[in-house]
Formats: sequence, C-alpha cells, structure tokens
Amino acid sequence: MPRLIVVQGARHRSHTLRNERTVVGALPESDILVDDPEVSKRHMTIERRGERYFVADAGSRNGTWLNEARVEDATELHSGDRLRIGQTALFFLEADRLEMSTDGRAPERPRGDKLGNLLILQEINKALNSESDLERLLELIMDTAIHLCDAERGFLILVNEAKLDFVVARNIDYEAVRSPEFKISNSVIRRVVKSGEPILTSNAKVDLKSVDSVISLDVRSLLCVPLRVKSRTIGTLYLDSRQAGAAFSEEDRDLLSAFSDQAAIALENARLLKEAKDKEAILSELRVARTIQLALLPKRDPLVPGFDLAGGMKTAKEVGGDYYDYIPAHKNQDGSRDLFLAIGDVSGKGVPAGLIMVMARSTVRSLSGQRDVDPKAVCVETNRILKQDLKPGLFMSLLLARADLRTGSLRLAGCGHERPLIRRASGKVERVDLGGLVLGVVADNAEHVAEMRVVLEPGDLLLLYTDGVTEAMDPRGKLYGLPRLEGLLMARGHEPPLELLHAIEADVSRHAQGAEQHDDITLIALRRKATGQS
Repeated sequence: MPRLIVVQGARHRSHTLRNERTVVGALPESDILVDDPEVSKRHMTIERRGERYFVADAGSRNGTWLNEARVEDATELHSGDRLRIGQTALFFLEADRLEMSTDGRAPERPRGDKLGNLLILQEINKALNSESDLERLLELIMDTAIHLCDAERGFLILVNEAKLDFVVARNIDYEAVRSPEFKISNSVIRRVVKSGEPILTSNAKVDLKSVDSVISLDVRSLLCVPLRVKSRTIGTLYLDSRQAGAAFSEEDRDLLSAFSDQAAIALENARLLKEAKDKEAILSELRVARTIQLALLPKRDPLVPGFDLAGGMKTAKEVGGDYYDYIPAHKNQDGSRDLFLAIGDVSGKGVPAGLIMVMARSTVRSLSGQRDVDPKAVCVETNRILKQDLKPGLFMSLLLARADLRTGSLRLAGCGHERPLIRRASGKVERVDLGGLVLGVVADNAEHVAEMRVVLEPGDLLLLYTDGVTEAMDPRGKLYGLPRLEGLLMARGHEPPLELLHAIEADVSRHAQGAEQHDDITLIALRRKATGQS
C-alpha cells in the first residue's frame, strides 16, 4: 500500500495509507499527527479514489504545497511527490513492489525502501547545507544518525591531531549521554579512522571478542562509519545497541555511509565558513572560484533564427553550483542545427559545488555535440561519469532540452530539476511536469530520466529556472514560490526574453526585501517568434 514519509529535521517516520481518507494535522486524533507550530489542526487530507490518491488542503492557515506549488483543488499524487506543510516535508510513495533475490528463493526488501531512503537523505541534506552554525550542525548530524538506524546510543567523534574529540553523545531519546554511560570502544573508532572503512557487526561479542571494551560494555550490535572529506578522515559516527533483536543491517551501513559523507562535507563547509570570518584569505579563494565559474558560462546569448533567446545568472555571495549553457547540436542532414539548452544545480555551495558544475559542463558539452544524440542519452552518460567521482550524498539536478529550430519541437529530459513553464501566446501559463531523479544517486539512471516532448507555437515562450528563484526568502522566511513566478510570467511573458528575465530578478529582489541571497538565481527564456516577425 502507498506510504507517506514525514521528515522533520533529524526525524522521519513512515505511515501506510490504509484508509479511504487520511487526515493530516496537529490534532492528536488526526490519522497522521504532525507536531509543527505552522501546521493547522486539520491541515490536509489524502483521499483514495480507486487506485489513485489525491491530496487536498483542509482550509489550513499556511497552505499545503505540492512540489512547491500551492494546492488549490484536489490534486493527484505520484510516487516521489514532495508535500510541505509548515516546516515539515512529506513524501508520497506508491505501493512497494517485491523483487526476488538473486538466488530466486526469497523476496528482497521492497524497492520503495530505497527510494524512500533517497528522498529522506535528499531532504536531510537540505537541512545540513542550510545550517552554518557548527554546534547546531553537530547535534543535527548526531540526532539524524541515531534516527536513521534506530540506534540505542550514538557518538560523533572528530579527529584532532591524532586525538579523538567526542563532540556529541546522544541516546535514542536525543538526550546527552553522561557518565557513567559515557563509555565507548576507542579501539573500534581508531580502526575506522585508520582504515577509512566502516565496521558493522550484529554479534559484537563474537566478531570483536579481542576488543575488551566491547565485551565489558555488553554491546550486541555496533556500527561505526568514517566522516570523510576527499581522502581525509575527519572523524567517525559510532552507533551501538545492547538490546537483543536490535541488530544493524548492511542497509543501515550503506545508508549511514551515504549520510556520513554528506555530513562530513557539511561539517567541512561549516568549518570553512567559521574560519572565513577571521581569514580574508578564504574570501579571496571564494572570489577566485566564482570568477572561474562565471568564466565558463555563456558569454552572450546566441542569435537563433526564428527565436528570441536570453539567459543569465545572478550569483550569491558564496560560490554556488548553478549551471546553464547553449550547445549547438551536430548538423542535421539538411544542414540545419538543433540547439541544446542546459540548466542545472549542484547540491551544496562553495568550491566543491563549483568544481562539480565544471565537470558536468564539460561532460554535457562533449556528449551533446555528437551526431543524432537525444537528451536522455546525454543525461544517462553524464550520470555514469559523475557517479564515478561524486561521493554519496552529493548530487546534481539537470534539465536538458533539444530544440528543433525548424518546427519549434523540443525534446526534454529531466533529472530532478525544477519543472519548466510555458507561456502560450494566448497568455496561458502551463507547467511541464517533468521530474526525474537527480544525477549522482544511482549508477544507472536510465529508468529514472523523465522525458517529454513539447511544441512551441509562434509566440509561445519556454522558461527554465533554478530553485534560487522559487526558494528565495524574505526576512520572515517566506518563499517566493512557483505561483508568484507563474503570475509574473502571465503578466509580462509577452515582453522580450531579456526584459522578462530582468523583471523576474527585480521581482525576486522586491520579495527578498533586502534579505541576503543564499543561492544563485539562473534563468533561460526561449520564445518562438510570432508569424511575420523577422
């Protein structure tokens, strides 16, 4: 049966949708209780209609948001959809499908668990990347690790000049662990630090019988993974349990390893930001990286017969991972050329995100120049190349469009990027529900690239954008949002593309009311000229 995964900070929980109608809200008697001050008593409902599920707002004060668009009427849900109520994220997953194991004898875990874990990690990564206070970040990492694996205790240890620094110690109730419970196997931690490899055992007394502290502590199940930045181990996450039947699994190890790599990057970024306040050299390095990033973006908008085209990026203070490009395709048989439009966003900020953007740009440009290549094939190969170098937890969204300039037909391939918008010549604005899974998560994403074909008639305009637009916040934390962007596109989408982009940037700035821009704002607008225009 379908499930709803509720993610609140470090915590997440899964609810099976068994009823014809499920009420979500802050009332204790709700089918799904959400403890969030911004959530109404009866906030939203999920209703089953045959084999389909629909979400509807229940008159909440702050609204229900589906993939960052406000829910006005009952809207159908699809697997992987992200709902937001208040500060809480909820993911809808379709019924699990069991597959046979490789020996054909027993069913493996449902596929939905893997997708659910990916969505949970993606949401948690957003929280990690948005937290710059080192102390709060350390607590968030520890609480998340405990909750991901249902551990009895957890310790976050950093390595400082070969010494172990126990910076956070928590139990399953998210309370600080104090003496005499604060006992832990230093031998296991030093093994992980030295080897850079995780240690997992569900029978610690047998597997680690040579480690006296494990025996004396009566530890039954133990999981310790490294926190790595590039090839350097900066610490470990250590979880254990003394309860029978609470053994950690290989899936727990893989999940915690993926989380720990992203947590290590977040810790490193937080440390760099802290040092940047005292060291102007760090600021100088970031300025150089931004200069390199901008130097690789298009110098000018190309002249495209029959079309008007404009694109641009307004960078944040920190180096980001936004990317856009125009790439001429290989010549068609009649001598004409199609045009590739690319736009993407790397998770996180700083120099690592900028370097990933550079790698992705080079790959996409090289592949798109081949003969008769389609956007999906480019996305699949780009993912294969990036996956070899990206650490777990790092990912990149990408949207690639191949425009047939003779007919106005566009082939779109989506990898978890923001949905494109089309403004028709009539003034109507349409959302292109593309979706897909971000690059760098799975080794082969051929089944996870969303494809669609759209046609721009004379006077129609296609708008591509990054989440720096829709997630721009005012001083109170209110998002700019997709509905406001659609409204502006409806009102001013008839203007030349360059003027439209300037209007969007100005409107986002008005919304921000002076609040600091934390993410790059990147836009591309392509209009097919009206009949008779030169």
